[in-house]
Amino acid sequence: MRWFNFVLLLFVTLVLQLGVGRLFGVGPQRVMPDLLLLLAVVLAFRGPADQALIACWILGLVKDLSSQAPLGSYAFAFGLLAWAIVRLREMFYGEHPITLIVLTFLCSFLAEIFVLFICSLKKVMEVESYTSFSLVIMFSAMLTAGLAPYGQWLILKLHRQLGLPRRRIYGR
Repeated sequence: MRWFNFVLLLFVTLVLQLGVGRLFGVGPQRVMPDLLLLLAVVLAFRGPADQALIACWILGLVKDLSSQAPLGSYAFAFGLLAWAIVRLREMFYGEHPITLIVLTFLCSFLAEIFVLFICSLKKVMEVESYTSFSLVIMFSAMLTAGLAPYGQWLILKLHRQLGLPRRRIYGR
């Protein structure tokens, strides 16, 4: 992976997430897709295993720094999910968009639930109604999953600039 180009893509994704995403949030809670997690899932699904794990951990760390979650919670969640995707990606049919949509939905939902659990353990934020908060998490996961084919398309278009192979890598 070409790390300088990855950092540029990370910066553009972060600006889109924080700047444009908050303007176009849906509903009164401003539910928006998680573009950093989307990038992490696509990189873990398509890239070399060791580089994908490092890239996903960096994406999680950037998400930690741009959110109110305890430092390291998103980094750990993204790294753990990337490790699971790298281990299990041989079983998935990678050329079909439905595969990536379902995988992105599950990863987004699990990462947010994990961070919510960490926040409740550390008493970082008081959550009055876990039901309404979990609905926001589910709608955010649905929006993120809906953008998954476009994220994969973008990574396929930028595969040379990022130093990634054109086809998905199988094996470890």
